[in-house]
Amino acid sequence: MFNRSFGKLRAAVERAIAHLKDWKILATRYRGPLTRFPAIARTVTALAFYKKGW
Repeated sequence: MFNRSFGKLRAAVERAIAHLKDWKILATRYRGPLTRFPAIARTVTALAFYKKGW
């Protein structure tokens, strides 16, 4: 029972990460200043949610 529920959660997380990797800046090596990366990741995540209509 635990393995099944854990697998469902893991699959959902992996799908979410795959969707974020559709954005090239997260799919490739980030070359900008590391201090700006959290803001960029938040922006990409917000745009992904906007695109999905959430």
